[in-house]
Amino acid sequence: MMANRIAVIIPYYKIDFLEETLLSLKHQTDKRFNLYIGNDNSPNDPQKLIEKYNSIITRYKNFDTNIGKNSLSKQWERCIDEFVDQEEWVIVLADDDTLSENCIQEFYNNVEDAEKNNISLIKFKCRVINENNKIVKEFPDYPRFQKAAVFFGNLYINIGFSTLSENIFRIEKYKKYKYQDIELAYGSDAIAVLEFSEFGDILFINNAFMSFRDSEVNLSGNRNSTDYRSRKMIGNTEYMTYLLKNYSQKFDYETKVNMSKMLYRNFRVVYKNDFLKNIYYFSTLLKSIKISDIKNIIKNGGN
Repeated sequence: MMANRIAVIIPYYKIDFLEETLLSLKHQTDKRFNLYIGNDNSPNDPQKLIEKYNSIITRYKNFDTNIGKNSLSKQWERCIDEFVDQEEWVIVLADDDTLSENCIQEFYNNVEDAEKNNISLIKFKCRVINENNKIVKEFPDYPRFQKAAVFFGNLYINIGFSTLSENIFRIEKYKKYKYQDIELAYGSDAIAVLEFSEFGDILFINNAFMSFRDSEVNLSGNRNSTDYRSRKMIGNTEYMTYLLKNYSQKFDYETKVNMSKMLYRNFRVVYKNDFLKNIYYFSTLLKSIKISDIKNIIKNGGN
């Protein structure tokens, strides 16, 4: 009997919507997946749900220490490294996101095409839902194949959307690159899309979708905290700096300008009194785009 080729990893901490996440997996029309749940030493014991959905859970582990408060990406890595053994493909599913019932089926329908074209990253279509499961945003279909750098550049002009949970990637590429340790993991998933695909083609599946939950209990929804806003700006600064310093040549000029705007918009606020950091980040801009464009970015406050 052929082993399941895909691992679904849930890095667990928040219980609020976990049952809906598990229900979406129980309702998969194709059961050929292994489900692993790694508890980041949460104060919210999920044991009752683990027992209730035991029939679909391959393995559950409650880790002794919480590392997500300091590094979300390290928690993702801990779960993958702990659980994944034989599976060739992995999806890291947030504990409040859901998959449409045909996601695993469509993975198997498309994986041969991905492998034939030497593609190492597959994306489901994404939609945004709120606490009440109401769809608040949907996106047009993607091309069947699209270069990762083109997809990334389109995010700046609101063509598309990208989060952690809709990406299926080859385990070998994860082992090669891992996740970048960015503050609040802001951009860690987007960097992974670029690195795990090695800036090649992404295969898009438009007839199955991941629902990203935008709520006050998820990290991305916690917008009212001053500490969160500051950490987000640090994360965005680290995110843009990493890409501009390591992969500037991979992006077209318009995308680099947009990335530079984002970098300036964030570092000028969070590091406004740090002279050395300002020198460092301005040097990154100078190596990426024209001085005239930097002047325009400063003039317009990064907008």
